[in-house]
Parts: sequence; structure tokens; C-alpha cells
Amino acid sequence: GLSEDEVVHNLLFILGFNAFGGFSVFLPSLFGRLLSDKTGLQDRLRVEARENGGPNLTFDSVKQMPLVQSVVYETLRLSPPVPTQFARARKDFTLSSNDASYEIKKGELLCGFQPLVMRDPTVFDDPETFKPDRFVGEKGAELLNYLYWSNGPQSGSPSEHNKQCAGKDYVTLTAALIVAHMLRRYDSVGGEGLNITAPLEKAK
Repeated sequence: GLSEDEVVHNLLFILGFNAFGGFSVFLPSLFGRLLSDKTGLQDRLRVEARENGGPNLTFDSVKQMPLVQSVVYETLRLSPPVPTQFARARKDFTLSSNDASYEIKKGELLCGFQPLVMRDPTVFDDPETFKPDRFVGEKGAELLNYLYWSNGPQSGSPSEHNKQCAGKDYVTLTAALIVAHMLRRYDSVGGEGLNITAPLEKAK
């Protein structure tokens, strides 16, 4: 068997490996949304990031920035870093959607395609459009029940009984923290393709 130290090292490797893989896909999508926006979203986010959260940014700080968090959630809705999930049925059951039901037999392989799930027009208004404030307020909090990028609802909790990403909350909070740091530091951020530019002089 493995020693306690070996178990810890293996867990840290798994966490680091998956974090790198997920963020290498997710962050370009997030920054792409921010850099290509022409609606003044950066300015709104910058005001929120600078007026909330105290002098030192932490995970608790970004919880006071609903628009920053909503932009992260909306990016995950449209561009989930892991678009497909697979599982094998452990028993016979009926899978129901808004317009049909399907009989699933034990042992059958199932595939979930998250980009389609999170574009359901019966749940998300104008689902193909990026709406930065979609997840703000009470209605936005309710929509977190249908945000399945982590192989489970954003409002759910990973456990040994499900296959939800154990680091889902760290992903969203870390992404929000990166956005908040960037917008506190720079008065403007632009880019083209994968190139990001910002003024050399930091914001006062």
C-alpha cells in the first residue's frame, strides 16, 4: 500500500494536473470575453472590483463582487472546460427532459454534453447570448441550480456519492480573483487573439 506521505503527494499531483488542464482551457475563454466586449463591461467590473472586497483580495473578497462572479459563471455556461461526461447506468431508470422521456437500461453508456445542456431555452433566457449579469441577484442564484459545468449543479456539493468536480468552488473563486486583481491593477486591458496588452503604469 501507499504511505500517508505518498497518498498526500498523489492527491496534490492530481489536483495540480487537473487544475492546469482546466484553467488552460477556461482562462482563455474568460479573457476572450472580457477583451472582446464593447459594451463597457470592463468598466463596470473595474468599479466593482475596486469598491468592494477590502484592500487585500481573497476568496472572501470576491464573494462581495456579484458581477465578477456572474461573468465567471456565464463563461463556464457557454464554454465549459470539460464539455462531455460519461457514465454507465447502474440500474434501469427513466430519464426525462422537458419534452421527452427515455428508458435507460442497466449497463448502458451515457454521455452528457454540457454546452447543449446549458443552452436550454426553457431555463436560460436568450441562451446563445453572453449576458454578464445573468447570475446576479435572486434569479441568478436560482439559475446556479442549472449550471452543470462541474458535472453537477453549481449550487451542489461534491461528495463520494457523485462525480462532481471536487475543486469546482476553487475554480470559480480563483478565476474571479484573477479578474479582480487584473482590473484593480490596470485601468484598461485590451488584446487581439491570445495577446493581452495593458498600460505599463499601474492604476493608482
